[in-house]
Amino acid sequence: MKKYPAPVPARRPDRKPAKISVLVPVYNGARFLPECLESVLAQDYAPMEILLADDGSTDGSLAVMETYAAKDPRIRCWQNRQNLGMAGNWNHLLREAGGDYIKFLFQDDKLLSPAALDRMARALDDHPEAALLASASYIIDDASRLVELRDHFPAGISDGRRIIVRCLERPANLIGEPSVVMFRRALARRGFDGQLRQVLDVDMWFQLLEQGEFAYVAEPLCAFRRHTAQQTHVNSVNGAAANDDVILFSRWLARPWLEQKMTRRMNFALAFTLRRQASDSARALGARLKSRMGLGWYGLYWLGRKITRPVEKLKRKLKLKMKPPTR
Repeated sequence: MKKYPAPVPARRPDRKPAKISVLVPVYNGARFLPECLESVLAQDYAPMEILLADDGSTDGSLAVMETYAAKDPRIRCWQNRQNLGMAGNWNHLLREAGGDYIKFLFQDDKLLSPAALDRMARALDDHPEAALLASASYIIDDASRLVELRDHFPAGISDGRRIIVRCLERPANLIGEPSVVMFRRALARRGFDGQLRQVLDVDMWFQLLEQGEFAYVAEPLCAFRRHTAQQTHVNSVNGAAANDDVILFSRWLARPWLEQKMTRRMNFALAFTLRRQASDSARALGARLKSRMGLGWYGLYWLGRKITRPVEKLKRKLKLKMKPPTR
């Protein structure tokens, strides 16, 4: 297969600079890639560039990319000279991007509305203090059937550090995957941390939220596809991300400002997440967090979780029925 070096971004003098860079990392994504790209090309928003980087696919993804690039001059695509891995490919696309705003879209995900990019960009335009924006989103299956609605925040602007605390109190990626966010390129120069295999996006969101506020659009604008071939599932099965939580929690709990905001709820949530991990570092961190809150409090919170979890699942089902999919 022919290898394409990453091109130097070309700026055509007869075209306005792109405001948004839509970045699509590709690896064996031929099955869903057309649906993903069609959702981008259907956007009402014009000043954008679309960059696709293939990381050594063997399933015909490159042919799909080239077909779409021939249709639309806003698309640039290439195949990396060597496999960079997930974080490496994401960072490679970031370095090539020229837009003020970055919109990742995974090869198996899609935008739900032709106005999705416009809605996101306008929210960042209207709120220069916001470093990161996310929207409500749908989870879909491999047949594009609606599985779940995710809508965790009130519409508008929230304190960035407060959102970090809220995510750690679950703990969960309440913000969402790269496909459901948009952020300012100027604040993301550090890139994604390749030491992390699974939660590298959460770590990046936290890095951004330390620098600014969080903007949220309550309308579902993006869909994240859940299927057995996606990297999230693969990492879970092969244990590649087994130490991610320890690295993430240790890194952020070392922040002086966050230590001042630690609550019993956060101590419990982090310790509860670490309880099933086999590594010595996970056990040590979990024990330290338990001792902070006391075993009696830990038992009380554990009981509360058992009681409230079924209620939370019921709420999610009701939300999904009340909010039909965006067309």
